[in-house]
Amino acid sequence: MSADRVARPAAAVVAALLALGLGACGGDESASPPSPRAEERTPEAEPRPSGDSSRGKDGLLRSSGRPQVETVATGLDTPWEIAFLPDGRALVTERPGRLRLLSKDGRLRPEPVAEVPIAEIGEGGLLGLAVDPRFRTNRFVYLYRTTQDEIEILRYRLEDDELRDEQKIAGGIAVGPIHDSGRLRFGPDERLYINTGDAGNPQLAQDPRSLNGKTLRMDPADYRGEGGRPEVFTLGHRNGQGLDWQPGTGKLFEAEHGQIGNDEVNVLREGANYGWPQAEGRDHGGRFQGPLVLYEEGIAPSGASFAKLPGSAWTGDLFVAALRGEQLRRIDFEDGRVVRDEPLFLERFGRLRTVTEGPDGALYVLTSNQDGRGEPTSEDDRILRIVPPAS
Repeated sequence: MSADRVARPAAAVVAALLALGLGACGGDESASPPSPRAEERTPEAEPRPSGDSSRGKDGLLRSSGRPQVETVATGLDTPWEIAFLPDGRALVTERPGRLRLLSKDGRLRPEPVAEVPIAEIGEGGLLGLAVDPRFRTNRFVYLYRTTQDEIEILRYRLEDDELRDEQKIAGGIAVGPIHDSGRLRFGPDERLYINTGDAGNPQLAQDPRSLNGKTLRMDPADYRGEGGRPEVFTLGHRNGQGLDWQPGTGKLFEAEHGQIGNDEVNVLREGANYGWPQAEGRDHGGRFQGPLVLYEEGIAPSGASFAKLPGSAWTGDLFVAALRGEQLRRIDFEDGRVVRDEPLFLERFGRLRTVTEGPDGALYVLTSNQDGRGEPTSEDDRILRIVPPAS
């Protein structure tokens, strides 16, 4: 690929599918209930609101009754991440290697912004996406992709709705048929945090020489050549899928797939070891950090996001998209304790890959029913917008 510009569309996507299948790890999901029939997840099955939604004086969308759900876009192919630009538009990655653009009025542009060459090995492909906190001045966008040889973090400039000036800022992360993780998030410190899985080799999670099975941290401004080596922030992770910071405390929360259940929500502390593969579930102690929330039966948690904007009954709550669990999990904390943990929209929309709070105050959720493990309807895959109830 040219280092100067990614064409729209660019080079053909490299496909290398293994017999293991696609999506979240099968072992991560086997203890959860079976999927509902596809016809039970048609748009008519969406919850009907008991009130109207409107914008308050702050410009945020709020529902006067129950949360309202709207399908914003349909016909996507295995979307993985959504991230908003400062002007209110959003970028969306599709795992086969496409980057899509969602307009402020919720219309999905038909042509991709770019087609990024990837090796779609098992659960791999074009996965994570992050927008630089200084995007208004530097125009930087970051992508997480799998190749035949490794996992790479790439940086681009988004100019005239095209990706330019490709630069590899990190590599050396082992790629495998399962557990390629992929979440990218910028923290309050404006450093980039990266979730990596164990690539199907559990021992890598405890290997200090490996970047796999870790939460990594780096300052992208420090990498101006052909990539650098991020620092290890935490280790002992199997397949971390969600990252976000709790408002008011600055604590970093992570959602992670366990082995046949034992899915976790962790609070990450720099330098801490979360145990995999030596410890999981409730079997922690000594030098290992245990989870704050444990789903022993398994939900296959993926992307996670706190509701941060004011005026909502959900403000301050953590939302976790679940794949095998087919639900949006709402978790409420008080003084570091879980006081509410409930499923929302259970089996309404199938497999949910990620959830992100938009600048309008709504939650944007990506379905993942075309990942080889779901039962897609004619609408799938979709972008859903959920307007929360007012406080």
